[in-house]
Amino acid sequence: MIVTNLSNSFNPVPKTQQKNKPISTKKVEIKKKSSKLAKLERQRDKDLIKIGICEFCGKYSKKLEPHEVYGGSNRKRSIQHKFVKLICRECHNNEEIINQLRIDVQKEYEKEHTRQEFIDIIGKSYIRRK
Repeated sequence: MIVTNLSNSFNPVPKTQQKNKPISTKKVEIKKKSSKLAKLERQRDKDLIKIGICEFCGKYSKKLEPHEVYGGSNRKRSIQHKFVKLICRECHNNEEIINQLRIDVQKEYEKEHTRQEFIDIIGKSYIRRK
């Protein structure tokens, strides 16, 4: 294949210039926590001692973190129903441990309540049927 120099014959079509849109002077605010959620977190943190033994692995830690077992849209429900565990940073970052905590908390809840009550609160069951 022979390639010839096309640089002299190539004339690209110029793009039409778009007018720059004026930059908005409005400040974009980061969405703050709702006052209800902030109040729930303060009440949760008031009673917690953040130095002690991790509730999952049993290691002593000076910085235990309160973990809402069912997060996202179920975060408020987790705080209300005391589905909050104090765990160390290593356990908090491990997804397998978090999934096991969800199963353990559901089993603990089902000792006094039914599975349907749990599903009505959280939305689904984390215990797999065999």
